[in-house]
Amino acid sequence: MQNNVVDLIIYLVKRVHIGARLKDIKLDKLRGYNHSEISAAYSWLIQKHEAGELVGDQAEMKNLPAPRVLHPNEHSRISADAYGYMLELYYLGILDARRMERLIEYAMLRIDNEVTCIADVKEWVAGMIFDSEYLGSDRSLFLKGNETIN
Repeated sequence: MQNNVVDLIIYLVKRVHIGARLKDIKLDKLRGYNHSEISAAYSWLIQKHEAGELVGDQAEMKNLPAPRVLHPNEHSRISADAYGYMLELYYLGILDARRMERLIEYAMLRIDNEVTCIADVKEWVAGMIFDSEYLGSDRSLFLKGNETIN
């Protein structure tokens, strides 16, 4: 279900970027999604919009800092399609730089040594979007530079 909600959020954000208002998007055109998925996507979008966390128009998108370039080791663990998907989410405002970095960390720390694909990224993004503990907290897997291990 959560992957469907991520797909629906992407669709709605794209529609908003081209000038559609949420109340003008016809629910009957959202075939393939059940009521709870639509409700979850709308709720997330409204929450982010009210908090001012969504990039609204092309002018705001131009002010986004460019995401960092992947290191060759990261390129070997993240497929080009998966990284392109991450960039799309970043430029749509669904991911911020911190969450994008978290996705790269997840890919690098995979135990199975598989190359990360779009399905993996969708799963991780869904977890980030719907994990209430994650929101507002910084649970980085690495030390920040001013921390020590006792």
